[in-house]
Amino acid sequence: MHKQLDILAIEPFHGGGRRAMLEAITRCSRHRWKVLTLPARRMERRLLVSATWFAEHLARNKIGPVDLVFSSEALNLADFFRFRPELARRPSVVYFHDNQLPEQGDGQAEAPTDLVNLNSAMAATEIWFNSLFNLRTFLKRASGLVARHPELQVRNPMPSLAAKAHLVPPPVDMSLLHEMASDSPAWQRDPRALLLDTRGADLSTVGALLDALEDRGERLDLTVIGRIPHRPSSLPHIYLDERDDASHVRALGDASLLISARPNAAHDDLTVRALVTGCLPIVPGSGIYPELLPKPMHRYCLHDGSAQSMLDRVLNAWYLERPSGMEVLLDDLLSNFDAVTACRHLDHRLDRLAHLPSLKVMKKPRRRLELA
Repeated sequence: MHKQLDILAIEPFHGGGRRAMLEAITRCSRHRWKVLTLPARRMERRLLVSATWFAEHLARNKIGPVDLVFSSEALNLADFFRFRPELARRPSVVYFHDNQLPEQGDGQAEAPTDLVNLNSAMAATEIWFNSLFNLRTFLKRASGLVARHPELQVRNPMPSLAAKAHLVPPPVDMSLLHEMASDSPAWQRDPRALLLDTRGADLSTVGALLDALEDRGERLDLTVIGRIPHRPSSLPHIYLDERDDASHVRALGDASLLISARPNAAHDDLTVRALVTGCLPIVPGSGIYPELLPKPMHRYCLHDGSAQSMLDRVLNAWYLERPSGMEVLLDDLLSNFDAVTACRHLDHRLDRLAHLPSLKVMKKPRRRLELA
């Protein structure tokens, strides 16, 4: 058996799926994780100054031995290594939950954060992505960014970035979800119980969908994560705090449909959990969703982002036969996210990384690093 590794994990934007993934990892990984975090506020500030904050924190506090550095893309890893050069000799992983690289041809003035994710990726030993969509989006935007900066083209980093980019599904703790699925089977739920996720959505489209449901006089039991543009009188609903993951999980146990209007999502833990509990997701046909759902489910679940398309999928779920025979396909897909299985694969990758040859030529054998 491989030895336990001491892993320094840094998360400057500790909330939502990022927090849930780290909690699942620390529970299920066989390695020892020391997690340093900052609250999930103002991503642009985290990108610019969190490296300084964490470096100063390490300078003031004893952290113990470190075999590997693990961070999210919210940290400027290149700056962090400049402040703590002794850690630059350790293998490192940057996990991309999303990416903050500017879109190609957006016509906007350059921002101070534009190059942060690119610099972090270049400084890391490996870069991991939560979806193929996120990986491909990163490489496309990075390529465009390099093309706009002649100084980067002298030593084009794109071949190296592509070589060290890997798809690593985020671990999701599903123990409570399995209990809920057995306690409240999908076929026993009220079909009019809907969970609506409006985070990052076009609220005008959401409003049009609710107007259409109101015009039909449909009776609904509506729960909302996020906000909606107005409060239809005939559609009473309750709000859930966007940061309250526990209430989201409980709502999935009662809902028959999960409706999301968030386009181009790099990952969506809520949809993964919905599939586990038997709640049918009605989600955009962009971002991670086409790769997350088995192809036979696409015609039932994916919408084109318009209110009419979302309404059509909802009505089909109510009045037409739901997709059947998906259990085997879903089991194979969801096993990639199950925390125990996912952490087993993640640990294997970390073992391999930690035993790479030293990143710098040294005459003496490498010793474990003890941070004072």
